[in-house]
Amino acid sequence: MSEQPRVVFGNLYEGFARGLGPRLTPEVKAAVKQAGLDFDKLPPAVPIDEANRYSRLVGRLAFPEVPEPEAMRLLGLHAIRGWTQTTLGAAAAAMLRLIGPHRTLKRLDRAFQTTNNFNRATTTVLGETEVLVTINDIYDMPTYWQGVLEAGLEILRLEGTVVLERQDDPTGTFHITWK
Repeated sequence: MSEQPRVVFGNLYEGFARGLGPRLTPEVKAAVKQAGLDFDKLPPAVPIDEANRYSRLVGRLAFPEVPEPEAMRLLGLHAIRGWTQTTLGAAAAAMLRLIGPHRTLKRLDRAFQTTNNFNRATTTVLGETEVLVTINDIYDMPTYWQGVLEAGLEILRLEGTVVLERQDDPTGTFHITWK
């Protein structure tokens, strides 16, 4: 039996568009369209290699004033902010605040399944305000995932930090602390 192709769902790019707002200029959209992704006609799914290329391009073009690692962190942050502007995302964010950080972080697998068909996460609780989150494939974009997890803290209305503790390609482990 062959393995299912790894894909990112088109709704991730809807999150990019909503979260980036005015940074997703007509020029950025045109450049990404020329590379193969049309924000005005998003496909249901994009193969992971193409998705990574589009993400890096959007990050560079939307945040040209910062180095690429920071652009990718900001893209991850804005992607989740955009997701919370959707009907599903707003409802999910409200529910996540209700159940709290530990239960939310232990359910990351479910959240990831809304944007792709391959990411998995495990959460190790280190203390009341400290966890390790290991993501099975961060596709050599650790700062993107840092931004995603920072946005998760925002959703939960928590002040905290997200630091890449270990990267064992393709896996990344993040140390998250909050107040």
